[in-house]
Amino acid sequence: MRRPIVASLALSLCALAACKKTVDGPMALCSSEVEGGEALETQSNNVPPEVWFALILKSFNAKTGEPARPAKDCTNRPLEIQDEQVAACVLPETPAPALPARPLDGEQDLEVIGIEEGKALVWVRTEYFEDGDALGPIAVAEYRKNGIAVRALGALRANPNRIRMRIEPMGEGTVLVVESMVCPPDDPAKCAKVVRLLPREGDRFVERPLLDAESGACLGAATFAMNRFEEIKREDGIVRRFELARTFKFEEGVVTVDEQVLIKDIDPQQPDAPPAIFRKAQIERTLRLDGDGLKTTEPLWERLMAEHGSVQVKPEKTDAPGGAPAEAKAG
Repeated sequence: MRRPIVASLALSLCALAACKKTVDGPMALCSSEVEGGEALETQSNNVPPEVWFALILKSFNAKTGEPARPAKDCTNRPLEIQDEQVAACVLPETPAPALPARPLDGEQDLEVIGIEEGKALVWVRTEYFEDGDALGPIAVAEYRKNGIAVRALGALRANPNRIRMRIEPMGEGTVLVVESMVCPPDDPAKCAKVVRLLPREGDRFVERPLLDAESGACLGAATFAMNRFEEIKREDGIVRRFELARTFKFEEGVVTVDEQVLIKDIDPQQPDAPPAIFRKAQIERTLRLDGDGLKTTEPLWERLMAEHGSVQVKPEKTDAPGGAPAEAKAG
């Protein structure tokens, strides 16, 4: 029995040019294969970083470690959002400045996470920003006997700190779920978990805005802080603290986010006294995906901040003249 030839993808790509990279129709957006036989690295799922860079990026220079700038994915698509309406909704008015470009490093700029048998999510980070975010192509790669095939592709901007990625069902399709820890530059100890959602449409991951289900108004990017707190000092000296906790549920294509907000009043004149609970509210919101974006109801945090985040002291509502303050309830 003849033993199959085992070849190295790295050797083929970087030295012998025996590895072919193709854009070959709907089944694979891009692929990298050895000429005949089996690819050594894909048999052990141990693909060198330079192979990933050359496969997923357009015009990657293995000698300098640099992709062509501005960076594009292997299908020659730019990483920036091309839809002006989507960009206006999801991007901040004052974007964080980009850091200087540098050669790519396999330890710092590559994330490979297995998602199912023979497949992996691969994120190549080509750009970095002062707010801690990174940007680069995100791909679903399939290991094959003679190489690698890219089955889905898009651009992902997220914070790479302690990142976790997975694919979840959403409606009739799927969504990329990206979890990471975001730490303020001025206080690295105060890190917060943030979740990004990037829907998959066909063979592309696409940026879709978060929209109000009733009005269609823009609610920003599909990025969710899982914990958050803010303090406001009122005119009477009381410190009002807002605390948010979120959790996601993915069940048979239905995506819901549970939000709990606790509002406490703290009297600096009584440092030993426990905070007084001003309000406690909870809602469960459903996220629905259609061609326009991810649609949901108004977030609880924004609603309660608008209602109770003023520094001005408002008269307490009462049930009747001279009565006790009415209990506040979430709508």
